[in-house]
This record gives sequence, C-alpha cells and structure tokens, in this order.
Amino acid sequence: MRFSSVVVAAEEVGVNEAADSDPMKKEELLAQLNTFPKDRLIEEVVSMWEELGELERDLAMARQRARALDGELVNVRSRSGGRANLAELEERFRVAEARRSQLETMLANEQGRRKDLEEVVGEGRIDELRRENAALIRREEEHMLLILDMESKIDKLMEIITELQNQEG
Repeated sequence: MRFSSVVVAAEEVGVNEAADSDPMKKEELLAQLNTFPKDRLIEEVVSMWEELGELERDLAMARQRARALDGELVNVRSRSGGRANLAELEERFRVAEARRSQLETMLANEQGRRKDLEEVVGEGRIDELRRENAALIRREEEHMLLILDMESKIDKLMEIITELQNQEG
C-alpha cells in the first residue's frame, strides 16, 4: 500500500482531512490512525518502510555515481588543461569532417567510374572478367602448391646426393 491508499482508506472510514494543508497535531494524528484497522496500518507501515529503503538505496547509488562522475571530470580537466582540450577536440572534429567529406567524394567518384565502366563494357563482360579473375587466382594457388611440392622434392634429392657423395668419399 502507498500513501494514496491511506487516503483512500481514510475516506472509507470517514476521515476527509487527508489533503489538509495544516500540519496535524500529535493527538489528532493518533485519533485519525486509531480509526484504521491495525492490520491495514501495519501493512501500510511495512510498505512505506520498504519504499523508504528502496529510495535510500537509489539515493546512495546516485550519490556514488555523482562522486564517480565528479572524479572523472576532475581527471579529464586536469589532463586536458580545461579549455585547451575543447579547442583541440573542435580541431580534431574539423579534420575528421574534412576527411569524411574527402572519403565520400572518393566513394562517389569510384561508384561513378564503375557505373561508367559497366555502361561501356557491359555487365556481362564484367561478370566474365570476375570469373576469369577467380579462375586465375585458383590457378595461381595450384601453381604455388606445385612449386612448394617441387621444392620439397628437390630438397630430398639434394639430401640423397649429399649422402651418396659422403658414402663414396
């Protein structure tokens, strides 16, 4: 139950002064609370206690985060010298923006060049060239494997020749 449920319960019992702006005296508060069933008051107190505990935990965590952020801010300011860092960051941003613009232009140029090439050569020819390129790469890999195999066999032959020369000599 929350505080609003106390107001609802108070209205059920016949107490209409829940929203009164004047603070209640201790005797009035005791009289009003005596009108509630004890079970409901206990439930309300336990509920409010739990809610207060949650709020205190949240507050403690928020304070801890604030201290950590303050410490981090102090570290950043001490490392950067404050205002100089802002100017440095702004300059880095301008350089990054210029580089981004340059790369976008290069990309647009390359896309245009490829589109023009496709129009001139034709899409079928480009696919054919891609297939030929893939076949050439496969052949190159096969030739490299063959060369490596031949080199290992030459090494074995050289070992055999060296052994034969040592046996004769």
